[in-house]
Amino acid sequence: MKKLTGRLIILILAPVMALILVHAIGVVSAATTEPLVQATFSTNPTVTAPGNDGYIQLTLKNAGTVTASRIKISRVSFDSDIIPSGDWVSELSPLGAGDSVTSLFKFKVSETASSGLHVLTFYIDYGVDSISRTINPNAIVNVQSPSALELTSISPSSLRPGEKTNMTFTIANKGGSSIGNVVFTWTSSDNTLLPLGSDNRVVIPLIGANSYYDIQTQVSVNPSATAGVYPLSISIQYIDKSGANQTISSTAGIEVGGGTDFDVSIQDSTSGTTTLAIANIGANTAYSAIVSIPQQENFRASGTSTSVIGNLDAGDYTLVNFQIASTRAVTNISTNQGMNQPSTIQETNQTSTGRGKNLIVEISYTDTLGVRRTIQKEVSQEGISLSIPGAFGSRTVSQSSGIGSVMSGNGGLLYIIIGIVGITAIVVFLKFRKRLKRKKE
Repeated sequence: MKKLTGRLIILILAPVMALILVHAIGVVSAATTEPLVQATFSTNPTVTAPGNDGYIQLTLKNAGTVTASRIKISRVSFDSDIIPSGDWVSELSPLGAGDSVTSLFKFKVSETASSGLHVLTFYIDYGVDSISRTINPNAIVNVQSPSALELTSISPSSLRPGEKTNMTFTIANKGGSSIGNVVFTWTSSDNTLLPLGSDNRVVIPLIGANSYYDIQTQVSVNPSATAGVYPLSISIQYIDKSGANQTISSTAGIEVGGGTDFDVSIQDSTSGTTTLAIANIGANTAYSAIVSIPQQENFRASGTSTSVIGNLDAGDYTLVNFQIASTRAVTNISTNQGMNQPSTIQETNQTSTGRGKNLIVEISYTDTLGVRRTIQKEVSQEGISLSIPGAFGSRTVSQSSGIGSVMSGNGGLLYIIIGIVGITAIVVFLKFRKRLKRKKE
């Protein structure tokens, strides 16, 4: 009974399975006898800047087994920033099985186009006999503003060996859109310049459109670095609106060496001769150094105002001598009644304190880069012994006690004694002469 039932089921299902198989074979046969048009695109250039022209290359291939006819680009949907050149709507020749055809379309990117990917959709119709097909492939145009980021300045641009300083890199975003996650990296040749407290890689979260961003880092210069100009290799990396990695590389120069600094102090000052100590407190040698007393309000150098000291190494010092005189007016000269009374001399601006009343010393030298430089230093007037012209010749005044009456001190007392002795001698001589006349009479 079971065997009879199984045979009955087979007899019933056999015709059904045969019909299904015949139908499947028909479908496959119909499918393989239809055309199958496929579209691919390429863009030249791959990245187009606003205001520039570009080309889209369209390649159509018939992957079917029969010829595709009535091939036509019925229309193209353009992004508003992509401007077509000419008429892109056209009819193409039939494509045999396995054949392909290429068409070139020119376009222009608007001047105001934003950076990013711009999509163009093609509507392509084709068919065979009564069969009609439509495909809608997309072409992508990558628009990017050229060199949106650039390094605009480095400050300071000159450093000294062994110096530690804060350096500022300024980056400008000259594009029309903000850029995020910018990676800034700098390196110096032979590790002449090294960062302190951080590395040489900085990530900038966001730089706004048409704005600047300052990167500040503390750096140190190798103490053994020789004078010269050293290159800094700069790299700026970011991801543009299309998702593509962009890298901007540049090289900047940093001066190492150059100038130095000085300290000027009074070593000694007596009888109008002032000895100045000139010390090179910088890290570089000063070549062909010259020390001078320039024209100024309160002081002048009587005699020579310039002294050549030659080369002065870092950490060394030398001594120079000048005859320093006061240029301030001597006024209120009054002579008291009677020949036996000394005259008094008073000077204006007796309180000589504050900026502008100190002695100015000028140092000119050639730095390690061959540049001629000039530095002015102020020296406190305290302790300077000055020569001040007066009614009885040149007077010496010490600045340490303030300039008052020139008759105070040993110099003034000496003139008083000489005056008194001279007057006394004249009086005695006149009296003695008068007595001689009386005796002769």
